[in-house]
Amino acid sequence: MKRMKGRYFAVLIMVAAIGLALATAQTTRIQTASAQTSQPQFLMTWSALDSYAPPGYAGKILPNQESQIAASVALIANGQPVDLSGQAIYWYQNGTLLGGGIGVQHFTFYPYGTAPNTIELKVELPNYPSGLLIHYIEIPVVPPQVVIDAPYPQDNFTAGQATVQGLPYFFATTSTAPLSFAWSVNGQAVTSAENPQSLQISLPQSTPAGYAVAVSLTIKNSVDSISATTNANLTYQQ
Repeated sequence: MKRMKGRYFAVLIMVAAIGLALATAQTTRIQTASAQTSQPQFLMTWSALDSYAPPGYAGKILPNQESQIAASVALIANGQPVDLSGQAIYWYQNGTLLGGGIGVQHFTFYPYGTAPNTIELKVELPNYPSGLLIHYIEIPVVPPQVVIDAPYPQDNFTAGQATVQGLPYFFATTSTAPLSFAWSVNGQAVTSAENPQSLQISLPQSTPAGYAVAVSLTIKNSVDSISATTNANLTYQQ
């Protein structure tokens, strides 16, 4: 009787072990199948060509209406990059076909329209093994901008002289060479011969405290004749 009970429990243990093994195998097959049928992840990047930003600028350089945009696409599946050299890849801007072809993972184009504007860039893989793949991103297109850098707390300066600097952003150029800087102080045009980007403002000793200094700067690009203007208001405090 004891031997029969022992054999009975041994059979139960064996059946349980086989059941666990089958369940584990089934789970593994389900997970593997799920991984094989999961859709790949898109990686789309872009950069603005011929768009200027001052040295030290850490942000994303945005395209203007005259600058080209270079875009790239990649796919990641199961943690690995997918070989797209044999895949048809087509690029669209705002629904209009730009171009493409077999293995065209990189594309350069000009933005449609004028700034400010947001364009929709679409990439399409019509013949991917799991079916049609489409991905969209939005890219802001901005007009050139000007910043007057006046390093004074609350725009108050106490010495008889103030120095400000003009910073151009997102003009269609790779340097400041084609840019002209036109300064004015309290409505009067002034020149800065040594360094057009920097302006020194000198006040006479008789200037009273609280004197307002309105600075204006217009930067124009000789390449495309596009300009931008900004203003800064400073106050002299003795």
